[in-house]
Amino acid sequence: MATRGWKRAGAAAMGLVLVACGNSTKPAADESTSTTPPPSTPSTTAPSLPPTPALTPTRTPSMTPTPGKTTKPVPPPVESPTPVKPIRLTTSMLLTGSEVAKGDPKRGWAATEGSASTPICGRSSTRGDDVLGSLSRNFSNGLDASGGQWLTRYKDVGTATAAYERILTTIQSCKAARPAPTHARKLTENRSIALGDATRILRWYDYPLPSDPGSEDGGFPYAVTRKGTVVSVIAFREMGKGVKAANFEKLARSAAAHLS
Repeated sequence: MATRGWKRAGAAAMGLVLVACGNSTKPAADESTSTTPPPSTPSTTAPSLPPTPALTPTRTPSMTPTPGKTTKPVPPPVESPTPVKPIRLTTSMLLTGSEVAKGDPKRGWAATEGSASTPICGRSSTRGDDVLGSLSRNFSNGLDASGGQWLTRYKDVGTATAAYERILTTIQSCKAARPAPTHARKLTENRSIALGDATRILRWYDYPLPSDPGSEDGGFPYAVTRKGTVVSVIAFREMGKGVKAANFEKLARSAAAHLS
């Protein structure tokens, strides 16, 4: 009985083993219902390209100024003034004795040796500051009259102009030589004429006061001309009225012609 019971138990156990083994094997019908996807077939379609970015149109600069903005004009180039070449002084630029004799005839004028004597209004009435060169010539009638011409050269027109104005100021004040206590002085001419770049004729006249009726009078004419960087001064001094106004202007014109 014990043996039979073991056989039954063993048979039952074998059946359990077979059932377990049978459950591990799937029937053929189940293969058709499998959820495993079949292997994919490689696609022959070309991949799509990314979209081409849109081109931004290039903007051509406009010459028309934007409203509301001020366009500053470009200033023209500044041209430097051409410097004036200084003129070298030569004796040919001075009046000659024969020219003075012709300009004021029958007076016996002639050029004399040596430098011209200082005129009535002093040395400052013949030259300005910063002189680069100078020449002079003396004239005399051999008796009671003398005169001279003074040329001075300057580095530029501005300096020559300043010298010209300084000379005129000196002549107009004429403080170098005061008349005697028995005399008075007055300016009888002060006029400009068209010669060179600028020309002025001035004339001082000394006359006796009533307290000294027998005393002599005296005439002192000046002609000052600027031409470029050169200034010319002619001045005379003599007893009496001096060189006539018309004759002295002839001398001024002759002197200015030498500076051209």
